Amino acid sequence: MFAVILDLNNTGLQVDESLAGLLSSYGVDDIAHLNDEASLVPVIESHDSHSEVVLVGKHPQISNLVIRRLTLRSVRLPSCLVVWDGPAQGRLVAARVPLASLRQSMLEKSASLENTLRALEGVDGVTSYTIQQFASIDAFRIGGSFSKSGIRQYFIKNCSGRGTIKLLDEIGFYQTLPPSLGKHYPKLLFAEQDEQSVSMGTEYKEYPNLRDLLLNRQIEPAEAVRLLRQVLDYEYNLALRPNQQPTPANYLHNYHYHRVWRRIGMSIELDPAFVGLVGARRLKVNGQLLPNIPAMLLRLEEDEKAAARLDPGGVSPFIHADLHLGNILYDRNAEHFWLVDPRGYPLCDIFYDLGKLSHSYNGKYDLLHEGRHTASCVLHNDIAVIDFHFANSILTDIYTELGRRMQPVIQELLGAHEDSNDVDLRVRFNEAMHFCSVMPFHMHPDQDPSIAIPMYAIGAQLLAKVLRLLDVDVDACTDQQSAGLERLAFMSGVPWRFED
Repeated sequence: MFAVILDLNNTGLQVDESLAGLLSSYGVDDIAHLNDEASLVPVIESHDSHSEVVLVGKHPQISNLVIRRLTLRSVRLPSCLVVWDGPAQGRLVAARVPLASLRQSMLEKSASLENTLRALEGVDGVTSYTIQQFASIDAFRIGGSFSKSGIRQYFIKNCSGRGTIKLLDEIGFYQTLPPSLGKHYPKLLFAEQDEQSVSMGTEYKEYPNLRDLLLNRQIEPAEAVRLLRQVLDYEYNLALRPNQQPTPANYLHNYHYHRVWRRIGMSIELDPAFVGLVGARRLKVNGQLLPNIPAMLLRLEEDEKAAARLDPGGVSPFIHADLHLGNILYDRNAEHFWLVDPRGYPLCDIFYDLGKLSHSYNGKYDLLHEGRHTASCVLHNDIAVIDFHFANSILTDIYTELGRRMQPVIQELLGAHEDSNDVDLRVRFNEAMHFCSVMPFHMHPDQDPSIAIPMYAIGAQLLAKVLRLLDVDVDACTDQQSAGLERLAFMSGVPWRFED
């Protein structure tokens, strides 16, 4: 991907260097500054036809949010788009299109830039927006997992087939949520089910989520931590402790191990690259040699002493269970938050959600989710060699700082009631389980760079850390890879009780 900053309105003004700074902060460093459209042709000819080009003009509504959306790389969101300053014959504000399409029209048909982009609308997957639409917080809001969602007068979710159980669980969560906990969730307005599908609608809250606030650089880590302190105080002291029940038998198996085995099996079915990756005897992640996940997961699953330390100590029916930063909406003026898209498990624990939060800032899930990284994976003998790196230090540093500030907050919140020695262990275990099971939701043949492969690699790194915290010889786990693959072959064929 490269960018071109153009004075599209022929104002004659100097190109604003702040635009280049914004593009660079979101990982685009190949930037051309042009004062006239004719200069665009040699720039187009000098770049690889397989790349994408981001075009940006000077406009008062160009912001961090706009540049972020222009540069993210995820097949779950529109990537080919044109932004105008108004409907019907408006002037061009920005665009992101395949270079090959732009080159064909401009060079072979001698069309102007704006006419070329208008011709691409409706073809080649190009979506058109006004700048007002594109700069709104709802332009790219999507649902998670396998459900589809969108915005009307309320927020509606519907699904059929895969995802139905999860949506029914979410409906049940809203229907049983006590009024005392309801002020931090949108109200359930309706829920419907027929033989083919399930749908629900909730009150719509027009506020940004914490992920967007951080990635748009509208909030500093210190303010984000103050918000997360409130969220966790609500979850721990109001949702969990007054409603706490003993941990059910087989809880770790039902909520974690089976989920991970099943999702790794799904990953192999969805992406042929995972056949060799999962089957390799060892991994080499950014130069670190590790046992593969099936070997480490089997070692952990069979360890009864580990199970005692990983037991969360209690569960509640009112734990959110998908508490990543994208599911926390925040009204900064009123300092009020809402939690959206709860998983709806019949019971869950606080460490499950602490692991979800940690996978956002510690594992940098949010940056992977937007494709702000590079990734490669090659098989060499019996080793899967994975290298991945985040594309920009500014956003990485924001999340690293957030993680550093959150550690004492979690210890302070839980230290008085939990075994403080095992708080970090349980958080890391849950984060590892989340990373080891999230790959199927990020697989697509057109996704470049791969999101699923670095998520698998981070899951392996975290799993190795958990084993070390449990004083397990990590290297010795390598010898269990064959047994781990046998366990995977069996468990991936057994439906998970919370199949989503």
